[in-house]
Amino acid sequence: MTLEEKIIGMLKDNDISYDVITHEPVYTNPVMAEVLGVTEGETVKSLVLTTREKEMIVLVLPGDKRVNWKQAAAGAGTKKVSFAKPEAVAGAVGCEVGCVPPFGHLTVLPVYMDGDLIKKDLVYFNPGVHDKSLKIKAWDLKKLCRPTMI
Repeated sequence: MTLEEKIIGMLKDNDISYDVITHEPVYTNPVMAEVLGVTEGETVKSLVLTTREKEMIVLVLPGDKRVNWKQAAAGAGTKKVSFAKPEAVAGAVGCEVGCVPPFGHLTVLPVYMDGDLIKKDLVYFNPGVHDKSLKIKAWDLKKLCRPTMI
């Protein structure tokens, strides 16, 4: 089963309404927003970070926001976080950097979500592939991620 199939299965199992949008491959949130015809803030940025203690976490935020490193570290209960190495991301999540989904990872990773994301009605994210996006309600995303809010 692919990561995309796993994610769609999770949506179905939880009776969450979604749309699959097929498009040209996208590698950044600004390009994703342009291709989908939405604002960058409606796209989801899912970043795999490593804590000072070498634990991997996922930070989920609106596509138009930059990482607040101090806030991310404090939210995760550590002093420092940094980007995880691409090969570590692939092993833990099941896809390459640039299309990391906010949930459904191969390894159970703690998820931390920026509160601004759930102020949106609908959000868009890649399901582990660059050429598709899923559209779901922001509250449904929160329900599936079961995040710690920061």
